[in-house]
Amino acid sequence: MERAHQKHVLVLITNPFAVINVIHSGLMAELGKHYRITVMSDLLTTAEIERFNRHFKLDMHWLHTPFPPISKFAKWLRAIQMLFFGHFFGLETIRIKVMERGAVLHWLFCISRKNLALTYLTGSLVVIIRNSLIRRTMLHGFHTSVAGANFHAVISTSPLDLRENAITNSLKVRGALCVSMIISWDNLTSKGVINAKSDLVLVWNNKMAVEYQQLYSMFSENAAVRISGIPRFDAYSRKLADQDVHLHKLSGVDSSKRVILFTTGAVKHHSCQKYIIEDLLRYAKIRPDIAILVRCHPGDNLRRYDCFKSVRNLHICQPFGQGGSIIPPVDFLEKLHCQLARCQVCVQIASTMLLDASAMGKPCISIAYDAHPGLHYISSVKRFYDYSHQLMLPDCLKANRVHSRGELFATLDQALAGTCQTTGIENAATSFIHHGAPNAVGLTAHCVREWLG
Repeated sequence: MERAHQKHVLVLITNPFAVINVIHSGLMAELGKHYRITVMSDLLTTAEIERFNRHFKLDMHWLHTPFPPISKFAKWLRAIQMLFFGHFFGLETIRIKVMERGAVLHWLFCISRKNLALTYLTGSLVVIIRNSLIRRTMLHGFHTSVAGANFHAVISTSPLDLRENAITNSLKVRGALCVSMIISWDNLTSKGVINAKSDLVLVWNNKMAVEYQQLYSMFSENAAVRISGIPRFDAYSRKLADQDVHLHKLSGVDSSKRVILFTTGAVKHHSCQKYIIEDLLRYAKIRPDIAILVRCHPGDNLRRYDCFKSVRNLHICQPFGQGGSIIPPVDFLEKLHCQLARCQVCVQIASTMLLDASAMGKPCISIAYDAHPGLHYISSVKRFYDYSHQLMLPDCLKANRVHSRGELFATLDQALAGTCQTTGIENAATSFIHHGAPNAVGLTAHCVREWLG
């Protein structure tokens, strides 16, 4: 029940995975014990807020004020800023994305990096553009439209989104405190700059904290940085119902089968992933006790796998994304937990699922080969493993990268025989994900309460 003496906090949600990280994880329930929570979102509707309230026993309110449109000029400025940001810090992710735009542009990017004066100039321009974007995105009439709400603080769950920056900047000039949650390990080096002045920044682990301080010291700000872990990963420490029964109901997988879980990536990153399924089916052909479970990314196209519908030992599911649905179902984390618990080994392509599987103590194979040998680096999956956030992984989490079908089969043999070493992997994942223990929800809420009071 809402209590008048509680401080009022506005939570901004513009990303489906932010929904999972703050609502499904239990973080919103924890924050709701101490604050009045209002959600501003261009994803969720009043009906969806009510559905989440009922299922998770929450008391969230929905702010009917829509997010402001971002001008084309502001978007262009931010794109230029991202390029300069990557140039100044020598970020591999940005360099590779520039390479995808053309050889000449990539050559200019690399050769200009050798000129200290040009590098200094791009750094200065990043600061100038950031100050300009903070001013340009400030909505002078927004505070008036929500004056009665009297927001004490705003929590930005996707602080590298200009829409959230606009709301944050508009409330901050009126005295509201700003908490920025970095929701993924790649955000700081692949999404550009946070164009808002944060008071508190929450990151997953110590490596990200150091990374934030290195990248944002140029702005001469005094944001507090706290390590909070990943709230949604707390689900993996919870007791799970009968996983065999659950998985059979979920996807039809027989309880007697050993399961290989393959998680796909979004279409915009992977134009073809069928070759991996074909290789897994080839592996399972002489092993009748194996079932292949394909979990499609919400950004993947389920119809691309229609050609496999008649294969008996292959089961395909997509948690959300089909039919235009972009809201994760209430049991999203439970289903993922069940699938990971039930599988013997997970297969993925340079995704966060490596961390999910490792957190569960499951061997995880990273595909680093393409459907066609000799594919140019710009189009190859190999480039994803050179991204900045992949480079920060502990060595043991890079151990099961396979560069050919033969290596995949050999590593699957080891994983299914139980000869893969997972102790070191689990320990490394624990320090990378939880910063000590699987209590990221409690730790995140504690950090927020410590700062906001």
